[in-house]
Amino acid sequence: MLAAPGPPSVSEPVPIVGDWDLNLRRTHYGPAVEGRKKERFTCKETAGHVECVVRSVRTDGRELVGTFRAALDGAVSPVVGMPGMDEVRLQPGPGVLGAVFGLRGTPVFAYRAYRSADGASLMIVSVDPASGRALNSVVVYDRH
Repeated sequence: MLAAPGPPSVSEPVPIVGDWDLNLRRTHYGPAVEGRKKERFTCKETAGHVECVVRSVRTDGRELVGTFRAALDGAVSPVVGMPGMDEVRLQPGPGVLGAVFGLRGTPVFAYRAYRSADGASLMIVSVDPASGRALNSVVVYDRH
């Protein structure tokens, strides 16, 4: 029998925790993804939850601020300010954090987040929300 993953161990940091700036030179967006000029992704861990704020400037100049506070136990948590998404479910595992975003209960976007061994960068790989298969977007952030 397989057990559901629990929160990461105390010695293993949640990959997205930190203050991250988008590295456009190392980022590759898939064909349907809206490009960014600039983005800051800030997350902190408190009491079994991760609180994140994403401040984004899109290529057309629009500024968006998205937020979520999600439990590390896989529970559905609300998302605010992210177009086409109103919930997230975090799925921690050894060295990786999976996230599945939904709209009214239907999965619409997912990713796996990996932190570099030296902690200087964060790589987010888009995955199919149903199968978990890697897709075309790879977004890289550098520690601020």
